[in-house]
Amino acid sequence: MKPEISIIVPVYKVENYIRKCVDSILAQSFENFELILVDDGSPDNCPAICDEYAAKDPRVRVIHKPNGGLSDARNWGLNIAEGKYVGFVDSDDWVADDMYELLYHSIIENDSDIAVCCHYEVVEGELFQINNFDGYPRVLGNVEGLSELLMDVRIKNLAWDKLYKRELFRNVNYPVGVYYEDTPTTYKLFLKASKVSLVNIPKYFYFKRKESITGSKNLKKLQDKFYGAYEKYDKVRSQYRDKIDKATWGWAANVVINEAMELYNYLLRQKDGTAQSGDVEKVKKFLRENLSVILTAKPIGPKLKLAALILSTSEAFYSLLYSTLIFPFRKEKNQSLM
Repeated sequence: MKPEISIIVPVYKVENYIRKCVDSILAQSFENFELILVDDGSPDNCPAICDEYAAKDPRVRVIHKPNGGLSDARNWGLNIAEGKYVGFVDSDDWVADDMYELLYHSIIENDSDIAVCCHYEVVEGELFQINNFDGYPRVLGNVEGLSELLMDVRIKNLAWDKLYKRELFRNVNYPVGVYYEDTPTTYKLFLKASKVSLVNIPKYFYFKRKESITGSKNLKKLQDKFYGAYEKYDKVRSQYRDKIDKATWGWAANVVINEAMELYNYLLRQKDGTAQSGDVEKVKKFLRENLSVILTAKPIGPKLKLAALILSTSEAFYSLLYSTLIFPFRKEKNQSLM
């Protein structure tokens, strides 16, 4: 008998965390699932740990593959998944023992395509609930689901707090070699989903490791974060401009403009010619095409609106203001903290 759910866990350099993750999945009250552990060429003891679990529990399947990154590992798992539904767990996180039972029954009872639960962030042993669906209907239609995803407040652009019909992934893969890969992927699944159901209980535990909290930003991360947010906004807006209300587009634009300005300002601070004309033009294109939305959006503050207006009008003037007023202040502030 084929499993009803496939749970995919990419595994790489997590020998200190993987057992807690896998144990939480194998303890699920919903038992008709397969657990696909994708060893992404991990150089530590993870491959042996994965094989150990497969030898003990017939629900566990293991793939050993060359290192290709998180997206590549997820795609490998999707390629062999047999369940009607699919979920993802990151290998240093864990889940409540009834998470998949609740998500599964939410899909079945509401005839939905995706079910979403709330989640905790675990920071230095403390739990912080990140989202809730208080006051919201338990089932959202296609437009309502996309609206929530665009705002990125209640429904987050994450892979792992959801259960999906596997058929949604037909012709959809996670982009390989990209940071923040969930953003340019999740919206494609929501575009296909007629209904999204909500489980208003935190059931996923996202463990923020110290190194991930203090991790430095770099150009590649900023580029991927902006391009993913812009792609989601642009693609959905091209199809739903008149179906989604103005206030939601303001929230959606707020997400993108923050990533756009962070990338642009980073490029201005580089003295080694790092700035790439393609990045600059993409930021300016977003600002020009969405300036009216930006200037009327309530979530976007006056300083950010002014910055968008100046940059969309005169790149040279914005650069002058940034280099003479903002950047020296940033350096002085940073030095005062040392």
